[in-house]
Amino acid sequence: MLEDLRRQALLGGRVIQANLTRPPRPVKLNVALTYWCQYKCQTCNIWQRKPVDELTTREIVTFVQKNPHVSWLDLTGGEIFLRDDITDIFDAITESWEDLFILHFPTNGFLTKQIVGLAERIARSRVPNIIVTVSIDGDEALNDEVRGIKGGFRRQVETFNALRRIDGIRPVVGMTVSKFNVGQVERTFNAVQEACPGLAFDDFHVNFAQVSEHYYGNAGDTVVAPTDLAIRELRWYRAKRGTNRSAAAWIEGRYLGELEAFLQTGQTPMPCHSLRSSCFIDPWGTVFPCITYTRPLGTLRDTGMDLEPIWNSAETRTTQGEIWSGSCPQCWTACEAYQSILGNLVRPGRAVGNQPPAPADGYVPLTRVGD
Repeated sequence: MLEDLRRQALLGGRVIQANLTRPPRPVKLNVALTYWCQYKCQTCNIWQRKPVDELTTREIVTFVQKNPHVSWLDLTGGEIFLRDDITDIFDAITESWEDLFILHFPTNGFLTKQIVGLAERIARSRVPNIIVTVSIDGDEALNDEVRGIKGGFRRQVETFNALRRIDGIRPVVGMTVSKFNVGQVERTFNAVQEACPGLAFDDFHVNFAQVSEHYYGNAGDTVVAPTDLAIRELRWYRAKRGTNRSAAAWIEGRYLGELEAFLQTGQTPMPCHSLRSSCFIDPWGTVFPCITYTRPLGTLRDTGMDLEPIWNSAETRTTQGEIWSGSCPQCWTACEAYQSILGNLVRPGRAVGNQPPAPADGYVPLTRVGD
């Protein structure tokens, strides 16, 4: 319990710091371990890449050793369980990162035995919050059509049900609404609930498809749901979720509330904390601001797997200032929204006499509605 509180306090302190100035290291890391995937989702082209020369086990372990002060980590793919060294990677992270408070990773849920076995292993670690998102994008017929693999739905719900039985693991279902399944959120929830008795709306996360050149590889594709239909889905889902007083539920509620504004305007609804609180690292160690902004800032292979020279470079600071002022592709995804919400609890500069941080901190004033 004391160890949990210590890690929570460290994350809280780093979030407060990010409200006031640009921290010397990220509050949160988004790391893609591989772009290999056995699914063929219509919303994403990652599966088409068949990549080579991704970071080795030794390189990833070196990265873990050289960047020890991580409080919040998202590991993604591709499908991370297609790496045959995934256990070694998780062992390195959970044993070495003594500050880690939140660990999240998504999975397509197909490799049930491997996923559940590793979840049981990391559940015994000292990481206080371990969240696993199992992707499901429709009822059985629609899910298997959208995700491009027959039998996927049954494997996905099998994995979700198994994860629910593991103490220390918080599994959620993740549905990405796109033009291929818009209008089917209620039907999807009902189908998953039938297969997973007791499923609540707090266990069911809804996101909306977006585009990215360097991550999804779907720039130029038409995958986004029509705005009016997407907003209708969002409003139904928000009404069903209701209110919850937990901190996690408050953040999720804020994310969903701002999501409607984004769907209507296409503009990020608050100053984005990409490169202020977080960054994205691809499977070759290339550092990007996020999954949306295709602007490489450097590669870890050139810095001996040390993130600090890239995070604190002049180019990264300049790019962060541009993002802060809205000069970026604009998005509102959970992987960036949560830290942005927390990083805007106190407007930067307000706590220090309304004086903005020095330019070196990457701050660029942004006029917002209500200011």
